[in-house]
Amino acid sequence: MKVEIREVHGKSDLKAFVRFPFRLYKNHPCWVPPLIKAEINTLSPGVNPAFEHSKAALFTAWKGGEMVGRIAGLINSLEIEHIAQNHARFGWIDFIDEEEVSSALLTTVEDWARAEGMALLKGPFGFNQLDKTAMLIEGFGTRGPMGTIFNYAYYPRHLEKLGYTKDLEWVEVEFYLGAEFPARYQKIEDLAKQRYGIQVMQPRNKSELRNIGKHLFGLMMETYRTLPGFCPISQKQQENYMNNYISFLRTDFVQVITGKNAIPIGFGVSMPSLSRAMQKANGRLFPFGIFHLLHARRHSDTGELALIGVSEEWRKKGVHGIIFNETGRAFIRAGMFRIQVNPMLEFNSNVLSLWKEFNPKIYKRRRTYMKKL
Repeated sequence: MKVEIREVHGKSDLKAFVRFPFRLYKNHPCWVPPLIKAEINTLSPGVNPAFEHSKAALFTAWKGGEMVGRIAGLINSLEIEHIAQNHARFGWIDFIDEEEVSSALLTTVEDWARAEGMALLKGPFGFNQLDKTAMLIEGFGTRGPMGTIFNYAYYPRHLEKLGYTKDLEWVEVEFYLGAEFPARYQKIEDLAKQRYGIQVMQPRNKSELRNIGKHLFGLMMETYRTLPGFCPISQKQQENYMNNYISFLRTDFVQVITGKNAIPIGFGVSMPSLSRAMQKANGRLFPFGIFHLLHARRHSDTGELALIGVSEEWRKKGVHGIIFNETGRAFIRAGMFRIQVNPMLEFNSNVLSLWKEFNPKIYKRRRTYMKKL
């Protein structure tokens, strides 16, 4: 039976595009459903400010009158300007285990990208590094953080058969904290404060967090801009991310490190794991999803290390140690002893070394793929 590819047009098509994985992964214990409304907003030109400098084409695959796959093609002009290379991204890719389906989807996006003048296709990516990134290649039997991609084990095989090769690889680690945080991290913090005049600034409420958010985004851009896969984020996008995610954060898990002039030089953003609560919500905040999330914010036994960044001139001066000390003690106070780290590039040994005494275990690997057009 022939595979039919349809381009997404209008709200009804977009809803079907967003809902497809809810059927593909239904009742899978390791898939964490996104919020349906948030996904629709992300892919809506009138809502997501990324579309001010990006274009997207969404496609679905059909067979026998049933949707069997989906994919998005993305072109971000800010990224192209940053790396001086004409390449497109693909993301939001899901398909049943039939090679003619995956081939039809990827060939469609390849043709679209080629027609737009692109020479390379990479993915899975979102619009930038704050969107879900990278295909799972190891660790299919464990539930991960809510901000990561889950896919079946057959996905990488399909891409490799279609000529896609490794672009970048990420690892996710987890470890366990004891009842007390190691004293040596407090010594590192005390010494850095004494020697460099470093201070820890703890936002007291969401209003303070929002006010300092623009400084943290600026620091994040500075910290990450030399990393592969980096894409600049516009001011409007920064505001959009703040509006979307600030309600998930707890201020006691946001660490802001400042120098003598009170300007941020480092930050750490962590949070209670909301993955199980997101599974219970099953894509909807109302009527009951919001209660599952609010409960998990206060009663999760697992913490997630989401983001960390330190200004280049302040690296190797104990700032990473301060962030980890403050974050680790916050986790213990909250009763969170299992810690999961969001994906990090496999060669990022400096960050990995922070947790070596906790015997961190790599429990997931992810990969982005590329193909010349």
